[in-house]
Amino acid sequence: MSEEEVFSDFVARVDLAGATVAEIGGAFPAELLAKHQVAAWYAIDPNRPAGRDFGGVRETLAVRAEEMPLADTSVDAVFSCNAFQFVDVTATLAQVRRVLKPGGLLYAHFGPIWSAVDGHQLEYVSHQGRDLTFWDDTLLPPWAHLAYRPEELRQLLRTGVSEGLADVLVRHVHESDTVNRLFFEDYVTAALESGLQWVEMSASDHLDYAITPPPYDPALLREPRLPELAAEISRRRGSRVQLGVRDVLMVLRRAAD
Repeated sequence: MSEEEVFSDFVARVDLAGATVAEIGGAFPAELLAKHQVAAWYAIDPNRPAGRDFGGVRETLAVRAEEMPLADTSVDAVFSCNAFQFVDVTATLAQVRRVLKPGGLLYAHFGPIWSAVDGHQLEYVSHQGRDLTFWDDTLLPPWAHLAYRPEELRQLLRTGVSEGLADVLVRHVHESDTVNRLFFEDYVTAALESGLQWVEMSASDHLDYAITPPPYDPALLREPRLPELAAEISRRRGSRVQLGVRDVLMVLRRAAD
């Protein structure tokens, strides 16, 4: 879903008139808050400057979702669009359960997750003064984050891009803490163990852009068969995973007293 569709689905489930909402990652446009007569909106995002705007209705808290400084049972809903792939989900859900009022709803739509063809999510990465993004800079072959070990990936990438850029990409895939590297099954487990009630959890494998990497050396390039790759990853993890899930909708509720 687009961001507009995500927000529309959220407001179809939650009456925002007079509501207090915490948003994890981002700050939705102020005109949407005005339209729905939100009472208070806390945008929780360590990558944005702290402060108040929109007449004080929206406050940006430059903190991590795992450490949200909101009072217990203080918000009617928690909303998130494209952020849960970046957070410690177990710790974040513990905070969500703490701050939600009884009966309050968590609505989170996010991706691409680690289970996806582009699960590396090349973002928040710069090279030679330019920010790279996975949908514009399709430098990594499909499934590169799962199919290649670090030195294998470095050797491949250096056949199509500079050594410096290849090293940046390998560090992002194998060392960066930008993304949480969780598979779909990990999100399901976190939801089930969160103490929140399960409302809905759905997934999509839809890819809305073309992956066209540079012409790497075909002798080093792999076209993994997903069942075999999933079996190998499952063996390494000691638990079964399936590959292909890209975007996730997670809707949970705190039980009413």
